[in-house]
Amino acid sequence: MKIEIGQEREGNNQWSYDVAVHDGSQAYEYTVTLGWSDYDLWSRGRTSPSKVVEAAFRFLLEKEPADQIKSRFDCSIIRRYFPEVDRNLPGML
Repeated sequence: MKIEIGQEREGNNQWSYDVAVHDGSQAYEYTVTLGWSDYDLWSRGRTSPSKVVEAAFRFLLEKEPADQIKSRFDCSIIRRYFPEVDRNLPGML
């Protein structure tokens, strides 16, 4: 599975990205935002926001298939479904 993170766009207290996931012959596209507070929580500034988004996708793809992931979401919603993200995602960076 290949994850491609598009160009970063900065907004109010967040970044947004277009993300493509290629799974064999299938491709899925998403629009994702990452808030500054989640970025700080997960990375402590050790890496770029785009790397945090990539790790968030790797985490999600371990939990569910690409076609089950919403096409538009903020990374903060991940903890609603998978509360362990705050514990596990920093180790994926």
